[in-house]
Amino acid sequence: MKQLQNAIIILVAILSPGFAIAQCPNDNALVAGSLTPSGVGQTNTQNYNANQYMLAFVESGANYTVATCATSGWDTQITVYNDLTGAFVAYNDDFCGLRSTVSFTPNFCGYVRVLLDRYFCASSANDAGIVAMTMNTAGSGSPTLTAAPDANVCNGQPSSVGIASNGTGGTPPYTYSWLPTTNLSSPTQSSSAVTTVTATTVYTLTITDANGCLDMDTVTVTMLPAPVVFLGNDTTVCGLGYTLDAGNPGASYLWSTGAGTQQINITGSGVYSVAVQDPSGCIANDAINVTLNTPPPYTLGNDTSSCGNSVVLDAGSPYLTYAWSDGATTQTTTVTVSDTLSVVVTDANGCVLTDTIGVTLNPAPIVTLGADTTQCGGSVTLDAGNPGALFFWSNSTSSQTTNITSSGTYYVDVLTQQGCPGSDTINVTINYQPVVNLGPDTSICLSTVILDAGNPGSTYLWSNSQTSQIVTVGSGTYSVTVTDSSGCNDADTIVVTTNIPPVVTASQDTSICPGGTATLTATGAVSYLWSNNATVNPLSVTPSTSTSYYVTGTDANGCQASDVVIVTMLPAANAQFIANVTGATGNFTNQSTNAWTYNWNFGDASPTSNAQNPTHTYTANGTYTVTLTVTGACGTDTYTQVVTITEVGIEDADLANTLSIYPNPNDGHFTVSFEFAEAKDVSIVLTDAAGRMVTNDEQYNVMNYKREFGNEELANGIYLITITTAEGSVTRKVSIQE
Repeated sequence: MKQLQNAIIILVAILSPGFAIAQCPNDNALVAGSLTPSGVGQTNTQNYNANQYMLAFVESGANYTVATCATSGWDTQITVYNDLTGAFVAYNDDFCGLRSTVSFTPNFCGYVRVLLDRYFCASSANDAGIVAMTMNTAGSGSPTLTAAPDANVCNGQPSSVGIASNGTGGTPPYTYSWLPTTNLSSPTQSSSAVTTVTATTVYTLTITDANGCLDMDTVTVTMLPAPVVFLGNDTTVCGLGYTLDAGNPGASYLWSTGAGTQQINITGSGVYSVAVQDPSGCIANDAINVTLNTPPPYTLGNDTSSCGNSVVLDAGSPYLTYAWSDGATTQTTTVTVSDTLSVVVTDANGCVLTDTIGVTLNPAPIVTLGADTTQCGGSVTLDAGNPGALFFWSNSTSSQTTNITSSGTYYVDVLTQQGCPGSDTINVTINYQPVVNLGPDTSICLSTVILDAGNPGSTYLWSNSQTSQIVTVGSGTYSVTVTDSSGCNDADTIVVTTNIPPVVTASQDTSICPGGTATLTATGAVSYLWSNNATVNPLSVTPSTSTSYYVTGTDANGCQASDVVIVTMLPAANAQFIANVTGATGNFTNQSTNAWTYNWNFGDASPTSNAQNPTHTYTANGTYTVTLTVTGACGTDTYTQVVTITEVGIEDADLANTLSIYPNPNDGHFTVSFEFAEAKDVSIVLTDAAGRMVTNDEQYNVMNYKREFGNEELANGIYLITITTAEGSVTRKVSIQE
C-alpha cells in the first residue's frame, strides 16, 4: 500500500496539462460502505474512491456481477474476497479502460469484500468511480430462524425456551447451536430447553444449512428475584392482638386465615402462614407460631395534686422489672417537681404494662407581711403577695393588699387557686402625725406677720431659734419643726415678704337727685375694686337711694388700701298735710317732707298762705278742696284734700273749755279728759295724718270723761283726735315722738 501511494505521487508529477478523457455519468467522490442486492436483477450502486472496499452479503448459488466505471484514464481492478475467511473469490482488470466487470457464483452465504484498486494510465487532476453489484440469478437463499420470546424466570424455578419453528430456506440439513451453553439441555433440531437459571443471560440460537448459510436469534432470560417473606421467629407476646406483616407492598397475599391483605391482626395463639406472589408472578411463603397472652389491667391511678414538696408514686407489685420515665427502676419513685411520669413494668407472663400519671406539686403560699411596724401618721399598706389567690384579712377585706389606718394586730389567711393555705400576722402602730401648715408663701403689706405652727402641746423649733407655737416675724424665710409627745414630727417653711401698702383716695362725697348720675374717682393704686364689684376707674353710678361706695385699690405688690365715697340721694319734695275742721275753722297740719317753701290754697277764693301749718276759718258751709304746693331741692310737689264745713257758727262750748290731752307730744300713750254741765252722748275718734281711723270710743249720757289712748305700735308723727256731741265738735293734734 505504501508503494502504491509513492507511485501515485510520481505519476501525478508527469501528468501533462490539459489531458482529458471520457467520464462516467457520476463524477463524485465516494465514501466506503456496504452494498447488498435486494434480489435477482436488482442492482445496488455505491460511489467509491479508489483503494477502498465495500461489503456485500451474498447467497450461496446466486450469480453476481460487479461493475465499475472510472472517470479518467486509470487502470481499475476489481478483487472479491470471502470476508469471513479471506479466501479469493473473483478478479478482473479493465487494463486502462473506463469500465471493468467481474462475475462470480459463491458457494457460501455471507459477506464478500469487494476491493477497488487503480493504476495510472493517463493524466487526470481528479478521479472517481461507480461500483455497481447486480445479482443475476437467485441462489438457494439463507435459512431463517425465530427463537422463543424473551422470558422472565423466578429464581430457582426451571423455564423452557424453544425455537418457534424448524429452520426454513437455505439448504437442509440444518444444525442448531446455543451460546452460551451454560445450564442448557442438549439442543435438538426441533427445540431446546433452559433448565436452571442463576443469573440473567442472553442466549443466541444459530441455524446453519448444508451450505454453511445461517441465521441467528436471541432469547433474553431474566432471573426474577423471588419475594422475601419473613414473618419473624416464633414468638410469645402479651396483648389482646398481634399484627403479622408479610411485607412486599403491591404483591398478592393468601394467609392461612383466608385473608388477602399484606397485614393481619390475630387475636389468638396458633400457627399462621402466608403465600406471597409478587407482580412478576414469583411466589414465596413463611409461617410463624404465635403465643398470645392476655395482659392484666394496670393503672397508676388518677393524676394527683399535692400542696407538699414531693409525692411518692408506687407502681405496685409483684412485677419482675420497673422502668420509670425519671430513670428509677424500683417499685416506687419520689417526685419533687410537677411533671408527667410514666412507668413500664413486666409481669411473670412477660406482659409489658405501662401507664402515665400527671403530678402537680403546689407548695403552700409564702405569706410575709413583714416585721411589726411603727410609724407616724398616714397609713400602712399590707401586701399578702401570691397574686390570684383568695385573701381573708382580719379587717374583713379580701384583696391582695389592705390599707391600715389605725393601730392594731392584723392577720391574713391566703388560699391559692390549688387550695394550698398560708397565713401571717403583723402588729401595726400608727402614732398621731402632727400636721404643720404655715400657709403658702406670702407677701404682706404690714411690717410683721404672725405665724402659727399649730399642734398645741408639741415642742417647736423655728429657724430663728424660737421655741413657741406662735411667732411674729418680718420679711424672710422661716421654717419650723413640730414634734409631738410620741416623737412624730412634721415641718413646714414659708417665705414672708413685707410691702408698704398704697394710699388710696376716693373722690369727695356728693349729692344727686333721683335718677341722677354721680362720677366717682379713685387714685393711689394700680387697680381698683368698688363695692358694687366694678373695676373701672372712674366709675359712674346712678343709685336709687343714698349709698356709700367703697373702693379697694391694689398696688403692684398686691398691697391694698380702701376709701369710701358717699353719694347722698337728695329727697324729692313730698307735699302732705292733715286737715282738722272744728266748727267753721280748719286747722291744717303740714306733714310734707323735703320741702323748703309752702303754698296753701284753701279752695274758697281766699288769699293763699305760705305758713307751714296754717289755720283757716270758712265763712260758709260747703265742700272745699285744699291744695298744698311745696318746693324742695329736687323740685315741687302738690297734695290736695277735700274738707266739708257744716257747722259754721256751731261749737260745743263745754268741750272747747274743758278738753285736755296730755302728755302732748308723747311716746304713743296719752290721756284725753273733759267735762259737761249736763250729761251728753259723745264720740271720740283718733285718726292718722292721712285721715285713717286708728281707734274710737262711743260713750252715752256722760258728764265726766277720762281715758288713756295709744299703744307701742303707733309710729312717730302727727295724729288728730276729734270729740263730737250733739252741740258740736272739737279737733286737736297729738304728736307722737319716741
